[in-house]
Amino acid sequence: MTKPHFSFWIIAGLGLAWNLMGCLNFVTQMNPDAVAQMPELYQLIIAVRPLWATLAFGFAVFAGAVGCILLLLRRRMATSALFVSPLATGITMVQTVSVVGMSPSTILALLVGAALFWYSTIAARTGWLR
Repeated sequence: MTKPHFSFWIIAGLGLAWNLMGCLNFVTQMNPDAVAQMPELYQLIIAVRPLWATLAFGFAVFAGAVGCILLLLRRRMATSALFVSPLATGITMVQTVSVVGMSPSTILALLVGAALFWYSTIAARTGWLR
């Protein structure tokens, strides 16, 4: 196993911060009092979201956070967790786009998830993960 480049730690750390913000967003959306304080459009999106989309949202953010933690621990399982994250994000996007249309934040979430998965495969091939 080789020592990772310093950028590895920056990318994995930023990825973890991104996904932890997503986890906080998910937990906030599960709190009815917090949802009541949100703008009307957000309340509508949350109210009409079916269970499958809520589950996909949870899988996306928590798999991403676990994947980034595993990446920081230099474990190969990070790649599997980071594969689930953009896949679940894509499932969530189906419902979100049907309610409000395509938005930059939706595209960004998918791109970040895919980039973290791609980076984890590079880290695994380079020998940075065990």
